[in-house]
Amino acid sequence: MTDIHDRGRAMAIRMLAPRPKGKGMALVLTQATVGTYDPVAGGSVIGSKAYDGSGLRYSYTQDEIDGTAIQQGDVKLLVSPVQLAGIDLPKPATGDTVRFDGVLYRVINVKAWNFAGVDCGYEVQGRA
Repeated sequence: MTDIHDRGRAMAIRMLAPRPKGKGMALVLTQATVGTYDPVAGGSVIGSKAYDGSGLRYSYTQDEIDGTAIQQGDVKLLVSPVQLAGIDLPKPATGDTVRFDGVLYRVINVKAWNFAGVDCGYEVQGRA
C-alpha cells in the first residue's frame, strides 16, 4: 500500500520541480532558529536557516477570500516536499517566510498533503 503513496510523492516532486523539468519555480523557505541562552544578551540567540525549494503560486478566488482568515492579496503556494538538492524540505510553519518570484511572503497557514504518513507536498497560505 505504501508504494502508491511513494509514487504520488514522486509525481508531486516532478510536477512542482522548476521549469523546464516541471511546472514550478524556485523558492527560498526561511525558518527562524533559536540557539542557546546568552546571558550577555539576556536571551536566546535567534538566527535563521534558508532552504532552496520549488513550487507553484496561485491566487485565491474571490469566493475564498473572507477578509479574516484569507485576505485580499494572499496567495496559495504549493511547495514541493524536497529541496532542489533532493533532500527533504522541512515542513513550513506559521511565521516562516517564503521568497517566490522576488516577493517575500509570510507563512500564515500550512496544510500538508500527507497520505498514510508520506508527505507529498505542502499548501502554504502566504501574505506579502
